[in-house]
Amino acid sequence: MKARISLVVEYVRDGKRRCVGVDAAGDARPADAARELGLVTRRRGDCWRVEATPAAPVLVTRIAAALACDVRGADAIYLNGYQSWTDSYERPVWASMPGLTRVPAPLVKKHRLDWSGDYRFTREDPLPGRQHGFGYAYLRYGARVLLAASLDEASGFTTIREDAPRNLLELEKEPPALALLPGKKRELMALFVSDGELGAVLDAWLAAAGVQALPARKVIGYTSWYRHYGDIDWGVLTDDLEGLARVAGQVSHEGADVLFQVDDGYAKVGDWTRPDPTRFPQGMAPLAEAAHREGMLAGIWQAPFICERESALAAAHPDWVLGVPGSEGAAFNWSGALVLDTLNPEVRDYVAECLRAATEDWGFDLLKLDFLFAACMVAHGGKNRGELMADAVGLIRASVAPGTRLLFCGVPLMSAFGACEYCRVGCDVGLDWDDKPHMRLLHRERVSTKTSLADARGRAHLDGRAFGCDPDVFFLREDVRLTPTQRAQMLGTDARSGSVLLTSDDMGAWTQEQLAQYRHLVTEFLRA
Repeated sequence: MKARISLVVEYVRDGKRRCVGVDAAGDARPADAARELGLVTRRRGDCWRVEATPAAPVLVTRIAAALACDVRGADAIYLNGYQSWTDSYERPVWASMPGLTRVPAPLVKKHRLDWSGDYRFTREDPLPGRQHGFGYAYLRYGARVLLAASLDEASGFTTIREDAPRNLLELEKEPPALALLPGKKRELMALFVSDGELGAVLDAWLAAAGVQALPARKVIGYTSWYRHYGDIDWGVLTDDLEGLARVAGQVSHEGADVLFQVDDGYAKVGDWTRPDPTRFPQGMAPLAEAAHREGMLAGIWQAPFICERESALAAAHPDWVLGVPGSEGAAFNWSGALVLDTLNPEVRDYVAECLRAATEDWGFDLLKLDFLFAACMVAHGGKNRGELMADAVGLIRASVAPGTRLLFCGVPLMSAFGACEYCRVGCDVGLDWDDKPHMRLLHRERVSTKTSLADARGRAHLDGRAFGCDPDVFFLREDVRLTPTQRAQMLGTDARSGSVLLTSDDMGAWTQEQLAQYRHLVTEFLRA
């Protein structure tokens, strides 16, 4: 497949804006600007790198590559969505990207509908053939693909835009937040462009990027969220644990670990070391101990980079909340969510202590860490978004007890590559198929079983390569509004698309027929 790359770097020196273009042959124009910037392009096999060593301080304002290729002739295009919940699957080349352009601006502002996606910093284009994604994309031509991907998102995120009318893929790299210093070399962009069978091309890309999935066994079990949502207490969860233990004892699961996971509701968001004394008078450690007595892993949920307005944390430390425009909280979550400044040393110490307490003091083996995108909502403190997210991920891993497994959720996806054992790869499922009609007009991260399953299939190629994929839960219970066909699609997708197989049913109340379904599902999951 033929593809030609050209580059553009824009920068400011002494208050003057300049631009350097590099054509497909590697020739830079104008030559004096290229020398001033110390611009060098290197190609080694399928890897393309752009470096700058300026002669004087310069502020780089734009780094972009244009990949001329047969976009219009492709059977489908895949553009990885911004974060875990952002819809990501193969689409027609001439499709339009769903977004918030159809929603009145006052509603978006009132309900913070733009909080969880890329809407505050990425231009939406609703025209057909103008879709966009982050980090990597491919065009499918029958059994082969043309992959265009970033080799380094830790130095800044890469937006990839489709331009079908002009037969282009445009890759724009987030520039450094600070000026480049004279004589200091900085890699501005690193790309991988190759074609072939999808699995082989992905393997070559991730090897070139130095990404390797952390070793982790498959996991089956139970999570509390979709059964109780935030309404949990000691009695409810111990009943659920007993139900899981009874079922696990009747189902062969060799090759997988059994997980009992406590989700949101045990504490105010942000007050992670202060479980609700009425609901959990003994604290959280006894739940982990109870799971361990049954031979299970114990998991617990946190959202380490946010707190709710009514938390003790927000009241005691208002100065910990990020006060940068663009970091406003989400009014629809809890009592309102606030973003913590992860560059504040006191915030870092607090996050580290919360994660340490859950894994060392309480004994939980797995942390489900959610709303991680909050760490990089807006560039600040001399770091761009990619650098902020990489820093936050490093803080997490350094804070937990050795051997702790991490399940990331709500995370810019490539920031999770090789950094966690498991990662959510789609939006939340719902208790019906696709929510109410008016809800379908909202953001790309909305709750939808239909979209969640499409995401799980769309990102299944990452399972075992970047992390173990978590497709969210399945249901066997009857109070979920799914048709037999939809239920079959949920079970089949979850069994074949990842490394995590959890339910939020009352497993102890399953009938013999439901138990037989579960046995078959686990067998299929372990064979996949």
